[in-house]
Amino acid sequence: MTDAFVTNALRTPIVRAGKEYARTNAEQLLAPVFDALLERCGLSPASVDHVFVGNAAGPGGNIARVAALASGLPSSVGATSLDAQCASALEAIAAGARMIRCGEAQVVLAGGVESVSTAPWRVEKQTSSISPPRLYSRARFTPYPDPDPDMGTAAENIAARFGVSRARQDVFALQSHQRAVQAAVDGVFRDELVPVKTASGLIEEDTCPRSTLSAKKLATLKPAFVEGGSVTAGNSCPINDGASAVLLVSDKVLEKLQPQFALRYLASSSAGCDPEILGMAAAPAYQKLSKHLEHAPQQYAPLIEFNEAFAVQALACLDQLGIAPESVNREGGALALGHPYGASGAVLVTRLFSQARRMNLSGQRAFALMAAAGGTGSAIGFESVIN
Repeated sequence: MTDAFVTNALRTPIVRAGKEYARTNAEQLLAPVFDALLERCGLSPASVDHVFVGNAAGPGGNIARVAALASGLPSSVGATSLDAQCASALEAIAAGARMIRCGEAQVVLAGGVESVSTAPWRVEKQTSSISPPRLYSRARFTPYPDPDPDMGTAAENIAARFGVSRARQDVFALQSHQRAVQAAVDGVFRDELVPVKTASGLIEEDTCPRSTLSAKKLATLKPAFVEGGSVTAGNSCPINDGASAVLLVSDKVLEKLQPQFALRYLASSSAGCDPEILGMAAAPAYQKLSKHLEHAPQQYAPLIEFNEAFAVQALACLDQLGIAPESVNREGGALALGHPYGASGAVLVTRLFSQARRMNLSGQRAFALMAAAGGTGSAIGFESVIN
């Protein structure tokens, strides 16, 4: 088998749904990222063998193909869409890396996109022709009549079962915003962002991190999902639009490109947990990956990106893994930057790539962890390569 390498990773600015990208379709978000990746790596569009794209709440169909056609890629390039909900983009990257490892491709674009703003309404088909239509927000994630809690309720289940206090959740959320705000001020996001042209202008920066957020403000927020609960709008991620992707190549192509830095794909794993505490699934996924790579879960904590859908699930998972919460998401996470569902896995890998490249250490391991609806989790591991 050949190795697979991430030679670059990019993302759009992440914005709140219904705001700056309100009239920007999913393919319009992702196509510029594809084009920018190829341009920065010096590869022609014709060199791409396949495209994998994750999407969770979008219009259905094959958004990977639509985005590929909207970009500079020729129509001869194949494309596959994946729906693993929040883990979609992470699974798309893993699928692309495996394709290269098997020798079935030399160059793959992989990532994800979410445009909650333009996703169509969902209407339930009625049994009677005279019944009025009923809108619903999401598909079921478990078979009827098994419990299928909404995300916020599942987060409250975790808080109760694992004893994660409101105070800890608020501290973690404030830390995420403070880190993201400081990272933006320091310009660390600049090289990973692809500006997006919209009807209202060019969007060049993330819009969700709040420099004015304080512990006092967080403490005033009421429970958002369960009366008397601890999960609030302040310690939960917002609803977002955005896109992200990586360029994966074989060792043969890497040798030709001679990039100064790359991430070598090591392995990936997926696992499941009780859907009532669905946010905990990232923990067994990472434990499974760690066993495969023969290291303790906490051994490589300095470079871990964990998707912060809720502060409570991030804290509970990290507690279970024995990883200090302060050591992950060192430049802010989804609580601050946002969580564009189908794209978030690729955002995590983009954040890893950016940080590992600046560290300039050969052999630095880096991991991305994600939990998804229905109680599934994904984890992926890389190792930095310096030329």
